[in-house]
Amino acid sequence: MNNRNLWQFVTVAVWLAWAGTAAAPVQGSGPSADRSPVGLTNEMSRLRSKIRKTLSHYHAQPLNTRDHNCWELMHSIVAYGIESRVLRGGPGGEPANSIGWLCYGKSIGGQTLVRVEHGQLVVAKGPRVQGHHGQFLAIVAQSKVRTDYPIEIGQHHFTLADLIDSEKLGCEAGTELTFKLIALAHYLDSDATWTSATGEEWSVSRLVEEEIKSPINGAACGGTHRLMGLSYAVRERTKQGRPIDGQFLRADQYTRDYQRYAYSLQNSDGSFSTDWFKGRAAKPDLERRLQTTGHILEWMVYAVPEESLDDPRLVKSVAYLTGLLASDPEHEWSIGPLGHGLHALAIYNERRFNKPLADGADHLARRANAPNRTPKPSAQKSSKKPKDAKRTKASKALKKAPSKDGSPSNVKSESPAGLPDSEISPSQLPKAPTKNLPRNQGEGISAAIVPL
Repeated sequence: MNNRNLWQFVTVAVWLAWAGTAAAPVQGSGPSADRSPVGLTNEMSRLRSKIRKTLSHYHAQPLNTRDHNCWELMHSIVAYGIESRVLRGGPGGEPANSIGWLCYGKSIGGQTLVRVEHGQLVVAKGPRVQGHHGQFLAIVAQSKVRTDYPIEIGQHHFTLADLIDSEKLGCEAGTELTFKLIALAHYLDSDATWTSATGEEWSVSRLVEEEIKSPINGAACGGTHRLMGLSYAVRERTKQGRPIDGQFLRADQYTRDYQRYAYSLQNSDGSFSTDWFKGRAAKPDLERRLQTTGHILEWMVYAVPEESLDDPRLVKSVAYLTGLLASDPEHEWSIGPLGHGLHALAIYNERRFNKPLADGADHLARRANAPNRTPKPSAQKSSKKPKDAKRTKASKALKKAPSKDGSPSNVKSESPAGLPDSEISPSQLPKAPTKNLPRNQGEGISAAIVPL
């Protein structure tokens, strides 16, 4: 049997097995896909339809292993999770599951992402691969892939649990820990502790503390990933039924301050500031607007409590981003910002309209299109079991200039942490409180947050 037929056989076999048995849900799986949304207005029904058409349109344009690279494919996974596909050999090739492709050491753009060095599992960092330590595991975590998912590199057999252990060993104070926080908050118990390769004691709480110490301005993608990591840690602890106390309470207060601040910088058309969190700005460049609004909204739609999903300001931003991507479907967007923008719409679609991108998104990522090889038991076990590259077209300018009330000089910004309503310099950005935490440390934390 040749490789192509083998992959097709595996795909069919997995689908048949999946259809005949109830797959175990992943850790922290979300609400049922068949639960109907209640009380949709005509406007919200139209928005739902437009979001789903937009997601379907871009999903039908997969990347390929000849013309793209690992970093770009990772951002397709950001958008579509286990439903992301990659075409083998070029635009006309057969589709493969993107997560399976990378986890089985397959090449894209002449490079592989996951490798074995000195018998240890590593993820390459640098140009065209992952840009940050822990980034790939964070993306896989947000795709809800289980820890027993196989990683097959040549004759070496691992599981995702081995990659989790590798990222734990790599924790180091004074370095960027943003993506490690997202990944480890998802996969570990929120009270888990471990020892890094340098002998330091670590915990999810310490990761949160280190990230709060680090600045928002100047961080990756305007600090939105750092905010996502902090919100992710709070969400996961809430889902585990643990008290929101200590560093988790600081993170909750900190991110809520930044949510208010983001709204104070929002432009009248629903877009967020094109200058991230530095101040109000409404640059006409569409690529920049997709980059900033897509990233900020991705974090916001994940972080806000369920009752805030119909906030007119949030809905306006979702409508703006949907319209931006739907108005010119043939526009060749930068792949990174596009992935995060689509992820924002996918999260909102799932949380507000109770509909994952595809049925089964709450189950183990399918092993379709992965080599037909049964992984051996992993060499290591996690100590705690879990309960922008561009295409060729240049961006276009907006047809209409931003309104005067969206200009930085005419709008006051409500800054977080009680700062005056004036222009905010990077040194004035809010710091999370360190003293006088309320006695009832869980007070004010929404119990109605719907897990993704």
